[in-house]
Amino acid sequence: MCELPRTALQCAMLIMLVPFAAGAAVTEVPFELGKDHRIYVEGTINGSRPLRFLVDTGASAMAVARHIQQDAKLVIDDQSENTGSDGVTLLDYSTHNAVQIGGVQRPMGAVVIDYTGRPFDAVLGWTFFQGKVLEIDYDRSLLRVHDDVPDLAGYVRANVRWIDNIPAIQVTLGNGSSTFAPWLTLDTGSNGNIDLSYAFGSAHRLQEAFPERLGTSQFSGSAGRKIRAVDVRVPVASISTLQLKGPKASITVDDDGSTDDGTLGSEVLQQFNILLDARSGSIYLRPNRRFVATPAG
Repeated sequence: MCELPRTALQCAMLIMLVPFAAGAAVTEVPFELGKDHRIYVEGTINGSRPLRFLVDTGASAMAVARHIQQDAKLVIDDQSENTGSDGVTLLDYSTHNAVQIGGVQRPMGAVVIDYTGRPFDAVLGWTFFQGKVLEIDYDRSLLRVHDDVPDLAGYVRANVRWIDNIPAIQVTLGNGSSTFAPWLTLDTGSNGNIDLSYAFGSAHRLQEAFPERLGTSQFSGSAGRKIRAVDVRVPVASISTLQLKGPKASITVDDDGSTDDGTLGSEVLQQFNILLDARSGSIYLRPNRRFVATPAG
């Protein structure tokens, strides 16, 4: 997830259902799966030139890079206070924008962020698909936007909670003697695997529970502070009835100020075709050709 700020105005927008433009019951949008395992689509803002969007189910808003503010014809009419794990900043906000991805169009607000060195022009949160069913087909590199839930053959329904207007699914992690069941943000905007927060890792002493070390990693907070993590192997992991084969997990060792359990990133998510029902809040997963299961027995 690319950390995005929240304002009272944005929170009001999140619960307002805006109809999509009239069109077919199913709309297909091709996407590029980047080397970072993340989803990129081409689209426009306010009739701009083609822009590259990162599709981020771990974000509830849209963020636009400052360097394309003029191209996107953004009118700055508000400010947003971004409170992150490493500081508070004020960001410019544009309330009314026409966003189009393929044949799908809807109005969205946008915060302006000084993204530098990123492979995208804007971050598109899940609310762009609000009121619809988003299908992520990693096998065919397609997003499908449905009016209704399609055929669920082969899909497994995940246990879901919505935390601060972001979808999270329950993942079971085990070491042979103990099990843990964090609620992890469904985060196509993250290029990681299983990222466990400092709060969850400390509360459950996960570094002791998972002693097989794979190395260390770090990520940046919303204001640029580097947050360190220890990478470990998880012997047993599952999502509902789907058994994962020894995935890597990153346990945050610096207090990042978060209160959630962590995130489930694209290195894991790309193993499934995903249905996100942005009407009911349900999520369904179907193993695809990238899926690596735990051998039976």
